[in-house]
Amino acid sequence: MLAKGTISGDGGITGPEDSCPYCHQHQIIRYGWRGSDQIFYCRPCRKKFTKKPLKNKAYSSQVIMSAISSYNLGSTLEAAAKIANKQFKVTVSKSSVHSWIGEFSDICTYQKLRPTVMKKYCDKIDKILYEYHFHHSGLIYNYVYHAPKLEMLCCRYPSLIRYLEDMHKRCPSDVFEEGERCSQVRLDVRMKKEGFYNQACRLAGLALTTCKKKTQRHNMVERFMLINDSSSIACEVPVWFWDKCLGSGVSGHIDIVQMRNSRLYVLDYKPGAAKENESKVASQLYLYALGLGFRTGIPLKMMRCAWFDEHEYYEFNPIEAKVKVTK
Repeated sequence: MLAKGTISGDGGITGPEDSCPYCHQHQIIRYGWRGSDQIFYCRPCRKKFTKKPLKNKAYSSQVIMSAISSYNLGSTLEAAAKIANKQFKVTVSKSSVHSWIGEFSDICTYQKLRPTVMKKYCDKIDKILYEYHFHHSGLIYNYVYHAPKLEMLCCRYPSLIRYLEDMHKRCPSDVFEEGERCSQVRLDVRMKKEGFYNQACRLAGLALTTCKKKTQRHNMVERFMLINDSSSIACEVPVWFWDKCLGSGVSGHIDIVQMRNSRLYVLDYKPGAAKENESKVASQLYLYALGLGFRTGIPLKMMRCAWFDEHEYYEFNPIEAKVKVTK
């Protein structure tokens, strides 16, 4: 019998906290698609259904998620309501914002850290996020880290804190212009992946309800997770190193870096994660982890690599991967 939280073939069991809206039991599996909506099937009552967390709301998902994000960035309930009202021309009350915060607290888990953060940042909420724009290979990368979470979650790794805090001063643009990109280097990476539906999927699902264009997906998912998740500490993190086997410099930008249970997670958001070329994405993630380890001194055994979208999450241990350079 399959354990809750794993993937099986085309379907797959969902997270253990998901339940059927009819019988409220937890034995539900993903059961294909209806248009762009994921279909679920409940084994005990044999009913099929879709799950839309923002269905039948008086306000749009953009309004709701904007208000929650404003609150988690340090605004009061009243201020978060005013920000949403001004941005979207609506009349949200602070009681509505309070209700949304409670309703989505199981997904937007940063709320459990917020009271501690606000004791130190109550009068400097503009310092919660640090942002810097890198211009690499003709593209603009919006590097951002969450200062309170970096301080609270990464005290075991002072080298990581220094690396992220000093990024704007130490990142060499020439390596990104002249060397190989992690996404372009092809390694033969043999790894044992685990697939499941987890918090990253739920956060991506909420973030994507606010997107009007496909081109916004990466930025929306990254920023939403950084603001509202309790473990995401930085996004679009530059990494670079010299690889003697490849004979060149290698560089890239990690979509999301998390700290969970004293392990460093290197995450890549991939729309259509289940259809990704596993060899290609594993090679990219392995190089990200290698680069981050080289720059911070954190060993690979303390890292995990993963790619995900709103439906699937695939993770592997880089230290256990068997890697060969392909010519």
